[in-house]
Amino acid sequence: MEQQIVELLEFLHHPRTEIRALAVQQLTALTPKTASTFAFLVSKRDTLVNDLKSLCHEDTVVAHEAIKSLINLSADPRIQEMLDDKFFIHHICLLILIPDSVLADAACMLLSNMTKYEPTCVRVLEGEAKPLPGLSESTRLLDHLVEAFHRGHKRAYNPKAEFNFLASVFANVSGIRAGRVYFLENAAHDKLAPLTKLQIFTEDPNVIRRGGVDATIKNCCFETRQHERILDADQLNTLPFILLPLCGNEEYDMEEFEQFPEEIQLLDDDKKRESDSVLRLLLCESLLLLTHTRFGREYLRQKQVYRVIQRLHAQEKDDKIKEKCEAIVDMLIREEKGAEVSEIKEVEEDDEDMVIEEIV
Repeated sequence: MEQQIVELLEFLHHPRTEIRALAVQQLTALTPKTASTFAFLVSKRDTLVNDLKSLCHEDTVVAHEAIKSLINLSADPRIQEMLDDKFFIHHICLLILIPDSVLADAACMLLSNMTKYEPTCVRVLEGEAKPLPGLSESTRLLDHLVEAFHRGHKRAYNPKAEFNFLASVFANVSGIRAGRVYFLENAAHDKLAPLTKLQIFTEDPNVIRRGGVDATIKNCCFETRQHERILDADQLNTLPFILLPLCGNEEYDMEEFEQFPEEIQLLDDDKKRESDSVLRLLLCESLLLLTHTRFGREYLRQKQVYRVIQRLHAQEKDDKIKEKCEAIVDMLIREEKGAEVSEIKEVEEDDEDMVIEEIV
């Protein structure tokens, strides 16, 4: 079998287009991480990855197969490292941003895996782009991706793409400090913080979109010096978008109700709480991070966050989430005598399930 694969790989750079097309179509079926051939293909990465990157520049059918193969193979960190290529990153982003691109969503999935490698996040952050009429006047690549995600909701920018997997890209980029600073500061071209264009999707029907946004919000909450800006209703006003998914249709006393953020006061009787326990945990972790500054604690008290967490705790079945609820309450009822917490040490978490491992 290995000899047959070696022979197949030779055809990926055959002079004839139709031969390359047949070869990459055959290859895609061998690339899922669950396939017995995965490890062998990774061992051939020095030539294989370059061939696949080259095929991404060919016609739509061939490029789509090459992208699918790279999505599968980039579940391996060694492949992610090989995709840290300024020109290839720019090409994949171009496939995402071109209006009517049929490859946009597949390219979003690949970029999601690519940005699991931190140096690639840096390249995306530093990337430049020409203004795109109808999308963004910015000359910054990441601004274009944010606009595609924001404006492209429900296929409004590209009828062939939803851009949901860009949320995972943003979660990866915000995992480094420069990324968090990017999302929290006002962009030069429109004076709006990119996070404000993401946080409105914390209750989106698509779990990939809202999950990536939740993770981005949590990462931004590590920036303790920005807690006032994150919470202030006249600035980023992020709190309602953390609380809304944690709210059910419980009733509150009028006195409590009037102190909630305005967005929370407009809940319908059929309001449903976030159904995904992983995302509920992310949101609770965001609140807990916000309690690490005195301003954060006082603001959360003022907005009666305790009452929302109390109702959540009463209904929650997941022990990890219940523990986070209890930790939030402990921070909110503490006496304000200790030294202010100015920085939070980040803990590396196992996020392998955020990597797209297989597409066929």
